[in-house]
Amino acid sequence: MFSFATFFIASQVFLGLVSASPLQRRDAPPSMNCHPNFEGVGVSVTNSAREWGVSGFYAGADVTSLSVGGGLSKADFRFEQTGSPATTYIIKLVDIENNDLVVGLSGDHLQDQIWNVQCDFCSDNISQRQGNVAFGCNITSTTNNECVTIGEKDTDALFLADCVGTDAQNFDFWTETAN
Repeated sequence: MFSFATFFIASQVFLGLVSASPLQRRDAPPSMNCHPNFEGVGVSVTNSAREWGVSGFYAGADVTSLSVGGGLSKADFRFEQTGSPATTYIIKLVDIENNDLVVGLSGDHLQDQIWNVQCDFCSDNISQRQGNVAFGCNITSTTNNECVTIGEKDTDALFLADCVGTDAQNFDFWTETAN
C-alpha cells in the first residue's frame, strides 16, 4: 500500500543540531550491511537510471529524480549524521549558503526531517574517495519506516511507500569525480 506523503525541501525547524561521526579504525575494511559515514562531503544519489534533484531551491520544493543519461551532475546533497546513538541523518542541500533547507516530510517536526540509511556496501574514508562510495542503500523515514521511492516520471516527487525492494527504492551514493 502506497503512502502519499511526498518529499519536499523544508526550512530547518531545529537550530543547534550537532553532527557527530562515529570513531572507526583507520585500517578498517569497507563494510557490508552498513550505515555510511559521509564525512561531510556532498553526494549524488542515484538508482539504476535516475539521480535525485530538486525542483527549486526554496521551502516546499519537490525532491525529484532526473534521468542520468549523460552522467552525474555535481553533488547536490549532504547526509549529515544527527549524533544520536542510532545512526540517522539529516539530508541538506549542498549549495545553500545558510544551510537551512533540508529534505523532510510535509510536517514541521524535527522527526520529519530525520532519515535512516542502510546499505549493502559502504566505503571507508569517503571524503577521500571519488565515484561510487555506497550502494544497495534503502533510505527510510524514522517516523514510519517507509522507503523513499522514485516515481514513474522524472518530474514526479519522491514519495514514501512500503519497502518492497524494488529498484525505485534502491540507491547508490557517489562523490564528485575529477574532470
